[in-house]
Amino acid sequence: MNDLKEKINPLLREYLDFFNKNSLSHGYLISGENGLGKKDLVRVLSESILCKNSNELFEACGECNASKLMQSGNHPDYHFIEEEVGSKIIKIGQLRGNKKKNDSHEGIVNPMFETPLVSSSKVFVINNAHLMNDESQNFILKILEEPPKESFIFLISSNPFLLKKTLLSRLSHLQIKFPELSKLKKYFSEKRIEIDERDYELLKGKDLFNFSTVKLEYLRESWEDFSKDLVNISSYKEIEKISSKWDDDSVQEKLIWLSKIILESFKKRLDSNLKTTFLSSDLNLDRKSLIDLSEIFKNIQNILIDLNSGVKLNNKIQIKSLLSNLY
Repeated sequence: MNDLKEKINPLLREYLDFFNKNSLSHGYLISGENGLGKKDLVRVLSESILCKNSNELFEACGECNASKLMQSGNHPDYHFIEEEVGSKIIKIGQLRGNKKKNDSHEGIVNPMFETPLVSSSKVFVINNAHLMNDESQNFILKILEEPPKESFIFLISSNPFLLKKTLLSRLSHLQIKFPELSKLKKYFSEKRIEIDERDYELLKGKDLFNFSTVKLEYLRESWEDFSKDLVNISSYKEIEKISSKWDDDSVQEKLIWLSKIILESFKKRLDSNLKTTFLSSDLNLDRKSLIDLSEIFKNIQNILIDLNSGVKLNNKIQIKSLLSNLY
C-alpha cells in the first residue's frame, strides 16, 4: 500500500484522525483559510475511499484500476465541481447537469443515484461551496436529507458562514485553523524561508504549500504599497487616485486587509489591553465611533460578498465611497 499522506500539506496532518474508515459520514464540510491545502486533503481521502484494495484511509494500492483512474484524473466515480471559469457562482445547472452531452456539465443527480462504475463507492466534491446560490444549497440539502448509499459528499469552503444553517446541520464539520506563528516558522524554515511576526497576517489565504521567498518578497512589497495608500487618505483628491489604483485584480486582497484593520481597531476600542498586530498602525481611526467602525466593516463585507457572488459592480465607485467614510 502507498501512504498518500505525503501529498498532503504537513500542516494538515494533525487533522487526519477526524475521519474514521468505519464511520464515514455521507456529508462533510472542510473549512479553513484558503491556501492550506483543503482540496488536496479531500482528493487524497477520496483516492483511498475509491481504491479497491485499500482498507485504510489515506492509503491506496496504486495498482488497481480505480487508483490508476484517480491518478489520471478520469475516475468515473469521482465528481469534482466548482465555479465555472469567469463565474463566481455555483449554479443549480452545474449540480443538476444540462441536457448537452458535456462531461464538465454532467451534474451529480444521475451518478449520485446510479451504481458505482469502478469502485464500491462514489465521491462528490464541491469546491468553494460558499459560492453556491440559494437554489444550489437547497438542492444539496435535499440530497443530504436522504443520502444515497455508498455516496460521500465533501463541501470545501473558506467562508462557511455563507452557507445556510440548515445545510450546515447536515454536515460533519472539520474546521482547519490557521497555524500558530511558531508552527508556521518551523514549517517555512524547512523550506528555507524565513518569516517574522509581521508576515503572519499577510500569509493568511496564501498557498502555503507552494510558497517561496520570491512570493514572500512580493507580498511584503504589496503590503507596503497598501500601507502608503492608507496614509494618503487625506483628501478627496487622493481618494480618487487610490480608488482608481485599487480597481484591479488585487481589490479583494486589499479589502480583506482593510477589514482586518477595521476589526482590530474595533476590538482594541472595546478592550485596551488586547494585543494587536501591526495591521492597525497605518490608519488613524480614533475619530471614528464604534458605530462608524461597525458600519464600515459591514460595508466591506457586503462588497466582498458581492465580489464572491458574481455581482457586477462598479468597483471604483464602491471603493471611493468606502474610503470616503474613512476620511
